[in-house]
Amino acid sequence: MEMPAAFVSAVDSVAYEFASARPNAPVVPHVERPRRIRAVRAGLARGLTRAAGLIKTA
Repeated sequence: MEMPAAFVSAVDSVAYEFASARPNAPVVPHVERPRRIRAVRAGLARGLTRAAGLIKTA
């Protein structure tokens, strides 16, 4: 039986968050991503949505 990748990723994320909540866990500062990365990501999402719409109507 194969596990979906999303399930494996979710388990890894939960394990990471659990380990980071310990009292002696190292402090990792939150780093905000630059605007350029957000803009690229938004543009890619917009393009994929348009492509999906074109495929759906074809």
